[in-house]
Amino acid sequence: MTTKENQSASKSEEDASFPKEFNGLPVEIDYDGAGRPFPTVIVDDHTFSLSVIKNMIPGGNIVEHVQTIRNIIARDDDVLICTFRKSGTHWIWEIVSMLRKGKAEYDPKIKETAMLELLSKDQIEALESPRNLNTHFPLRMLPKDLLEKKRKIIHVMRNPKDVAVSLYHHFKSLKIGVGTVYSGTFSEYLSLFFSLEMGAKGSWNKYVRDFEKFAKDNPDYPILSLYFEDIKQDPKREITKVAQFLDVPYTEELITAVAERCDFENLKKANQEIKDDYITRKIAPDGRQFMYRKGIVGDWKNWFTVAQNELFDETFERWMSGSELKFKFSL
Repeated sequence: MTTKENQSASKSEEDASFPKEFNGLPVEIDYDGAGRPFPTVIVDDHTFSLSVIKNMIPGGNIVEHVQTIRNIIARDDDVLICTFRKSGTHWIWEIVSMLRKGKAEYDPKIKETAMLELLSKDQIEALESPRNLNTHFPLRMLPKDLLEKKRKIIHVMRNPKDVAVSLYHHFKSLKIGVGTVYSGTFSEYLSLFFSLEMGAKGSWNKYVRDFEKFAKDNPDYPILSLYFEDIKQDPKREITKVAQFLDVPYTEELITAVAERCDFENLKKANQEIKDDYITRKIAPDGRQFMYRKGIVGDWKNWFTVAQNELFDETFERWMSGSELKFKFSL
């Protein structure tokens, strides 16, 4: 018979299996709804999964890598795509790549080949110009030189309910070491999302609010803020905005072609048949790509209970108080 004392002892033993610090940072243990431990480290108020940074950050040292990224030298034609995780990074990266080439053609390379988190300093410097850089790092971790030289930034946001669902499936599909990053149910995971992304640590809400404040405080900075839901609702309109922001020549035919090629199902098919997606296949439990799942707005309705949705709404309103950002939770 399992008693509370036995559960507590088991929990303590499991916690003891994690290091107390990593790269000089304390390891914090959060728990899902079933009491399952989820170790993290926090750098500049941004939460990182311990298992992810140990296995995917170059050199495994997140502190050193953050400094490396901050010290990257910007080029005149750099464009930086910034998104919180599972907010349409692949989508907008393909759009930007096609518009800058002036052709609605897929590049065999994947966006991870230009992702700041995954590359060493030498690899970033070896990228051919023009560089379509992308990152999930928050504003405060971006290259200082890029910000000082006012290189163009495209920031894409997605409603946090769909982010929560997509991130859950991402962690369930991400193979690190002997297992996946997360193995619980969605209901069990949601308590983690509240704590890590919406709560006091606030990775998601702090991420979007920091960009909102930056754009407001720096009205002359070339930053284009887009919503995932708007791109889904009217792709040609939003792709035209991107083309105008990038100051590239375009025609109605090009915009239409890019919108068609960058339709979710077409991107998913291209990722399977054209892209050299060696990175995600390597870290997928079954060897398949898992970055493209549904790509829809409102999938959260298939996962949230009424009570969970009400709690989420209360949390969302509290942490976004005073914000002028307007998120769509359905279309």
